[in-house]
Parts: sequence; C-alpha cells; structure tokens
Amino acid sequence: MAKKDVILFVIKEVMQKNKEIHSLHSLKELVNTRLKMVDSKLSVSERRLKNIILEIPEAKIIVETRKGKKPMKCPVCFSSLKNVYTKNLEGKKILYRMVCKRCGYSGVNGKFEPKRYRFVKL
Repeated sequence: MAKKDVILFVIKEVMQKNKEIHSLHSLKELVNTRLKMVDSKLSVSERRLKNIILEIPEAKIIVETRKGKKPMKCPVCFSSLKNVYTKNLEGKKILYRMVCKRCGYSGVNGKFEPKRYRFVKL
C-alpha cells in the first residue's frame, strides 16, 4: 500500500498535466500508472483516491448524479449529509436536496446516486 504523501505527490503531478479528468476510473488509472513507475507494487483504490483528493485545495470534485436511493452517508467521502427540505403546493414538507459540507456533494430531486465524477485543477 502506498503512503499518503506519495499518493498526494502523484495526484498533484497528474492533475498538473491534466487540468480536467472526466471519470474516477481514468484518474485511478493515471495515478496507478504513475505509482507503478515509482514501485511496481504500489496502487491506490478509488475510495482512498477520492478521500485524498479532498485534502488538496487546488483540486475540486464535481459529481453528476442520477436517480437512485437516498444515501445514508455521502457517496463521495462517506461523511454525514445535511437534508434540505421545501414545501410542495399542498404545504407538505418534502426532501429537496442532500448536501455534504466536507466535499460539496449535492443530490437534488431524487437524483442522489453518483453517475460520473469530474476532477478539476483550480
């Protein structure tokens, strides 16, 4: 397993070359390819990769969502979500949005499941 500081360095290097990466799988492949140049036994999982990227202030994760089940925890960073409610025309309180304060994930109008991740260098 690769050390966190090594992965951080490689992510920053990859993001420097690619200002925007259009999927989590693509980013993982780029990072793992670069890690293999350092040591053939090194690799990183998608889950760990997302959590490490959240610590880089120059990188932003944009999550496109699709219809899916209401998550119990944030699907990006696994922290707690804040529910935002609104009222419908009948005056009933309904769930409008779920927001994560840590990573910025936002699911709106029943579209809670991540469809695609985009990683942008700011």
